[in-house]
Amino acid sequence: MSNLMIEHGGALGDCMWEVPALNVLQDHFDQIYQSGRERGEQALGATGLIDRFINKPPEFKSWDDAYKRQWLTYQTRGIEWDTFVNLHGVVPARLMHHEKSFCYNLPVECKRRANKGKNYFDEITLRFQEALGIDLSEAVGKRPITKHTEAEKALLRDFRSRYDIPASAFLLGYQFAGSSRIKWWPYFKEAIQENIMQRYPEVYLIGLGDLDGVLEWDYAYHHGRYVNLEKNVTFREAYVLTSIFDLLVSPETGVYNAAQAYDCLPKILLATHTDGTHITCGGESTILTPECDCAPCYDVVHTCKIDKAVNAPLCIASIKPEVVVNAIEEVIQRKQRMDMLRIQSGMLTLHRGLVGVGRV
Repeated sequence: MSNLMIEHGGALGDCMWEVPALNVLQDHFDQIYQSGRERGEQALGATGLIDRFINKPPEFKSWDDAYKRQWLTYQTRGIEWDTFVNLHGVVPARLMHHEKSFCYNLPVECKRRANKGKNYFDEITLRFQEALGIDLSEAVGKRPITKHTEAEKALLRDFRSRYDIPASAFLLGYQFAGSSRIKWWPYFKEAIQENIMQRYPEVYLIGLGDLDGVLEWDYAYHHGRYVNLEKNVTFREAYVLTSIFDLLVSPETGVYNAAQAYDCLPKILLATHTDGTHITCGGESTILTPECDCAPCYDVVHTCKIDKAVNAPLCIASIKPEVVVNAIEEVIQRKQRMDMLRIQSGMLTLHRGLVGVGRV
């Protein structure tokens, strides 16, 4: 076999799109390396799918070609590869568009037609297949499944006890941050703080990406029923933790992409610049789409119209609080019904056992 070098300049979610193909490519290459942004190692470093990362610094683009070659030669010393795949900007270049690209100015209907029926996990798999000439059909339609390390298994096992969360609590994961302004939903206070958390005392909020300290309210109003994971876990640990959540609510982020690995995890996606189906691998997923003509736009750089009432782009602002509340409530109430059925079933089993031994 041979060694493969992948060039990939994408963000966290973009790198997760590689996983189905990488799972199959393990059988075709001795070593697989990846060169690109540090985000690649943050997304894939603990998966065991990449043997070495060459992380380019932010200033790499500003260097002249001679210095770039010198830097890359030094960083790749001691490794060799005979196969190369360039994934830099593959999905954005083909289906989503930057401000300076020709396609950026195409009518939005053209962009929507180009994206119709596309799954970005499969698009990356097909790009690998096209470039390598290897049949990767067994990776098409697959989830980004990776093995949990022993440390990650311990994290999942001990999570509730570490944060004093009762076994009966409903774990609501909420993703705040995204890579652009359109991924910040402006109705968190109305929908979550003043509604869900007030009306459902069994709900514990697990905050992901809370860069602005939004969750500080909880100690004062909800008896500490929240865990802010932003500074305590890596990206990999954050999405692994979603496997024990009862629900994940998220805009189009790396965590949402990675959480597609978990079929049984209910997910609510706040879709904005895509229609959401492109980064969703089936399962129990509810995609809430904007009610505005400009969405989905399929643009990576967003010059959005602003809803001045909430100071947010029209797309994310048009997903109203009551819509999200209703979607969350449906999952909570379904779990309540299932828990009640389990209790009733257990009581019936106990009763039959007692009858059998003549105690009733």
